[in-house]
Amino acid sequence: MNIISNGYRFRRGTGSPFDAVQPLAFDFGVDRNKVPCQWCTQCHMSVDTVIRKYNQGQVWGYKQHCKRCGTVTLSAVYYHVQSLGEPETPLLEKAKAWANETESLST
Repeated sequence: MNIISNGYRFRRGTGSPFDAVQPLAFDFGVDRNKVPCQWCTQCHMSVDTVIRKYNQGQVWGYKQHCKRCGTVTLSAVYYHVQSLGEPETPLLEKAKAWANETESLST
């Protein structure tokens, strides 16, 4: 049996809440000519991005950063708990800091 639903895979513990997130691109009518549509506030232009994912314990992180300068263009953190009364873990604060941290680019 093949399970192709990303939401089902996440609920069973084998997927990520960010599996369905696709990089944005603008199609000019020909599939091979897609251009990136992530706007970088530092470069002031549409840029190509690098996607990084973080998963530890019950915390998932996701971010896209600019390939030119390393500025974060999109980020999200998901904390999965059984009850809203559970206290936050230190991993959540670590993931929030990671999601907003500018990437250093090695050349």
